[in-house]
Amino acid sequence: MDTLSRPRPMQDQTPGSRPGTQHPYARARLNDLVRRIEDALRSGDAALQSKLVLQSAELLTKRWSRLPPPDKPAFDGLLVTLCGQIDTAARRAFAERLAPLRLGPPRASRALARDASAEVAAPLLARCPGLGDAILAEVAVSGSDGHRRAIAARPTLTPDLTDLLLRHGDGRAAARLLDNPGAAFSEAGFSGLMAHADRGEAVTLRLARRPDLPPGLAPTLLERTRRRAAEALETDLAGDRAEADRLLDRAAQTLAQPVAEDRLARFRASLDVIGSRSSGSRRDPSASQLERWLNLNRIEGGLAAIAHAAGLPLAATVAAFDASAPTALAAILCGLDHPWPVLKALLARRFGETLPPETAEGPGGCIDACGPAPGAA
Repeated sequence: MDTLSRPRPMQDQTPGSRPGTQHPYARARLNDLVRRIEDALRSGDAALQSKLVLQSAELLTKRWSRLPPPDKPAFDGLLVTLCGQIDTAARRAFAERLAPLRLGPPRASRALARDASAEVAAPLLARCPGLGDAILAEVAVSGSDGHRRAIAARPTLTPDLTDLLLRHGDGRAAARLLDNPGAAFSEAGFSGLMAHADRGEAVTLRLARRPDLPPGLAPTLLERTRRRAAEALETDLAGDRAEADRLLDRAAQTLAQPVAEDRLARFRASLDVIGSRSSGSRRDPSASQLERWLNLNRIEGGLAAIAHAAGLPLAATVAAFDASAPTALAAILCGLDHPWPVLKALLARRFGETLPPETAEGPGGCIDACGPAPGAA
């Protein structure tokens, strides 16, 4: 940083003190920090720069609101320069520190929100209250699907922003918007959601459950969903449409079965945890994680993860697990593209070593629904 842009010595202020009251110790620490950052930038030592930003992030972010206004632009510029030199892990750590700040360094915040790495940008895009709609709209158009999924998790989103996310984003961004109670949709937005629903069941299921769904869309969603399911089953059943309809009716009856409130209560806390862990750029548990949970008998977490990923009501997912026949459960796992070991682990938790006859039946059986088990004839 040149001498013209170097910040002047700090006049640190604390709540309740007179403007301009100096605190020499705190001021000396900040001025020393500036010197060390400038030295690190001149050295070109990336490891030193990353170490320095991690050590100083807390001090810079906590003291930002106390800096005299004339000094803030130069410090902000220093942070932008430093962020352009450090590695991805350090930028991510710094973004995490900036994300909660309502009045953080604006240039540094915008630079990290535009970062090419969605992992770096996600904390700010998902949570930073200081980012305005203009920068969010810019990233929604120019960023990756990972950037858009992070924006989709913000506490509040205007219809204009959700329109952009739906126009440029993938089905996972659309599903995340539907999981977000603070996301508002325009008429065009609902049309975009319908387009995503044509390509993915996760969006269809979430969209069908919205209380603000415009009149006339629910029957359309139901008809499209049943038609897709029937066509897929007909292929598996060698063109037997009657059998496909029978299986669909049976699955619908299973999912509609009531589940006792005290039983549902066992799963709600797990569902809340899964939902919070899947915010921002984070993903739902993978198939391998799900299989590991189930093999450890973590049924509550496993079923909560399945309900969240599929967009199904918790009661419907538990009803599918509790049913005497595993057909509906197999259909849900098949729809999530989870492999046979996940279904096998679920069935072992539900039925023990003795699986019901449906798992080995012909067309419509559980194994046929998700493909044969490895090594099956």
